[in-house]
This record gives sequence, structure tokens and C-alpha cells, in this order.
Amino acid sequence: MAETVLVLSKHATNVAEQMRDSGTFPDALAAAKFGMAYAIKYYWHQIKSSNELNHLDQIYDKGGTSYNIGSVDPDKCIAEIMAALYPDSNTPYTFTRVLMCYGLNQLGDLLEDGKLFPINKNM
Repeated sequence: MAETVLVLSKHATNVAEQMRDSGTFPDALAAAKFGMAYAIKYYWHQIKSSNELNHLDQIYDKGGTSYNIGSVDPDKCIAEIMAALYPDSNTPYTFTRVLMCYGLNQLGDLLEDGKLFPINKNM
């Protein structure tokens, strides 16, 4: 069955909304995509295998914001990135969700410590 909806965890949604509300991101989805990229760049050693992401998928709740896949990845670029990073997976948007949640959780830790903004200091 094709994936049609991506649902963030409650905590990831909260962090993405706070990032949006800061004015740094135009919307929470842009913040979530940033979280995914942040996770890949800075935490690859912890998320480099499909097994690790499948495990995290079981941990993260699905009580946050729902996004239609067409809104998340209109040009299928994210699906291509997931295929390149995790060639043994046939669920690119499940992994996208997990990476968004993971990255937003890490960014949320910085937010709680008052160290997230300005964001360029964390790059």
C-alpha cells in the first residue's frame, strides 16, 4: 500500500510549531524538513540503518500534525533521498517521518536550553 500521509509525533509537532512561531520558518512543515536535514547531517551515526529507523518508528507516537505526502514531497525529491540513504527500504515517508521527529527532538533540546536561535550558530 502506498504511503499517503505522514504524521509527526506530538513533541515533534510542538517543536516545529515553536520554530515556525519564531519567524525563522514560514510554516511548521518547513521546520520539520529542516529537522530531517539536521538529523541526517549531525546524527547520521545514530540513524544510518533501516533497522535503527524502524525501531524509532515504533517509539514515536503519531499524535501530532498530519501532512499529505503530496505537500511534503511534491517533486519526489525526498523519496529519492530516502532511496539513496536507505536502499533496502520501501517506505520512504515512514523514514522521512522518523528523521523529522528525530531531528526536531534534537532541535527541541537546544530550544529548551535557549540555544536554538539564531539557528545559524548550530550549523
